[in-house]
Amino acid sequence: MKNLKIIAFLLIGVIFLCVSFWYYTSGPTKFPTNAQVVEEMTNDFAVVSTSVIQDKVFLDDHHVFVPFIAEDEMYGFSLWEWNNRKWNEVFVSTDGDIRVWKIDSKDPTTYRIVWNYPPQEQVDYMKFYLVNKRGFQVIDNEHIYEPSVQLDQQIVLSENLYGSMKLSKEWVSVINSLNISRDATSYYFGWRAFDSSDKITHPEGNENGSSSWGGGTHIEFVHFIEEFELE
Repeated sequence: MKNLKIIAFLLIGVIFLCVSFWYYTSGPTKFPTNAQVVEEMTNDFAVVSTSVIQDKVFLDDHHVFVPFIAEDEMYGFSLWEWNNRKWNEVFVSTDGDIRVWKIDSKDPTTYRIVWNYPPQEQVDYMKFYLVNKRGFQVIDNEHIYEPSVQLDQQIVLSENLYGSMKLSKEWVSVINSLNISRDATSYYFGWRAFDSSDKITHPEGNENGSSSWGGGTHIEFVHFIEEFELE
């Protein structure tokens, strides 16, 4: 009898482990419908209750970028993550301004630049920048020189001014090297927009837009690069 109890406990343990493994490692279910996406976003902003979903862009199997148009022609986007056996909205913005979503803040290969602007004729392409200012500091009598970094990636815009971009291998390598050399990061991301004549232009966004996200989501704002910031 004692042996039977031991075997029963072992079987229950094995079943529990198998169920737990399946629960936490099985692949994502079908992504929510447009109506379900809008309903979830409305919990954060009532203004998006009548939104039109423009697209659903899978950044990978577990992360999705969803651009939308809300009332009064407000162009925005939401970010979604598969976690705990369901799709969760982790960020929503009604201004559409450019952000970096650091899916895993310690792994720059997971970083994605995302944006959504209203259609406008004067914007032909954008450049995104990775900038690190030259610096010098002394830590524990060790003299540390920080080199200047200025890299850019260009992306030609389609008729719809929304999109996402993965960092190049060069950017990832540089970010990793900068992260190793210091405790806190000082590099930053920037952008510029250009017309068909290669002249700098400023896309018109949503001045009254806002955004919301959870504490565990790493979102970084990308600011417009001024001329004096470039070498």
